[in-house]
This record gives sequence, structure tokens and C-alpha cells, in this order.
Amino acid sequence: MFPTLLNNFNLIVNSLSPKFNRDMVFKAGGGAGRSGSFFFFSHDRRFIVKTMSSGELKLFTKLLPKFQIHYKKNPRSLLAKIIGVFTVAIENTQKVHIMLMENTC
Repeated sequence: MFPTLLNNFNLIVNSLSPKFNRDMVFKAGGGAGRSGSFFFFSHDRRFIVKTMSSGELKLFTKLLPKFQIHYKKNPRSLLAKIIGVFTVAIENTQKVHIMLMENTC
């Protein structure tokens, strides 16, 4: 959907590098969102990482086709560009659903 950003995958990797984001995670706004989700800005403030409940993930999946149509019709939309939604599973912990968005500020 966002070829300029996605064609520069190294930009995403560098922005989200654990090496640079450790402090940002600990400064994160846990529970500050309306849904009570945990979120933080990447160290360079280019991206926002937000956790999602299973219900939010299900709703987002249902609405995704409409988001795609909107972004194609409105390439300069003020809606945050959603880069991806991922489920992270680490041994001995509960799965976490996260959304990666481009920061619009």
C-alpha cells in the first residue's frame, strides 16, 4: 500500500531496532489509549507500535479492505498509515498482537 516506505525496508528495521528502542519501550504509554493498549514511539519517532486485543485484531481484519480502498483513493489521507499487524509469540508468554503505524506528527 505504501511503496515508498515499504521499498526502504532498512528504514523500518533501523527505526525499530531493539538496540535503539529499549528506553522508548520503558517510557511507553501503557494504558494511555482508549482501549487501554500499550504503545510507544520508535526512537526516531517515525513509527508507533501499539498492542491490540484479540477483538481489535478481529475488527481491524474485517475493516482492512475498506482501509485499503480509502488509502488508494486518498493517498494524502490524514489517517495514520498502517504498515502491518503482527502477532508475536515468545516461549512461556502470552501471544501479543501489535500494529505498526507511521507517525503522522
